[in-house]
Amino acid sequence: MINMKESSTRSILAIVTIDEKLIIHSGVPTFLAKDKDTQEKISSELGRTLSGNIYKLANGTIIITQE
Repeated sequence: MINMKESSTRSILAIVTIDEKLIIHSGVPTFLAKDKDTQEKISSELGRTLSGNIYKLANGTIIITQE
């Protein structure tokens, strides 16, 4: 389970998705996971490594923002 926190910043550090069609080339590092479990593991590791906040969007995409 992903631990989600609130943040006042809007800087996105990374994006993790399982849907290849949602990947756009925006300059934000984007990771494609093979399934939801892998997506959550990658997001959790990135969140800890980047000291970021993790949010899951309605479309299933996970974003990591700056604290």
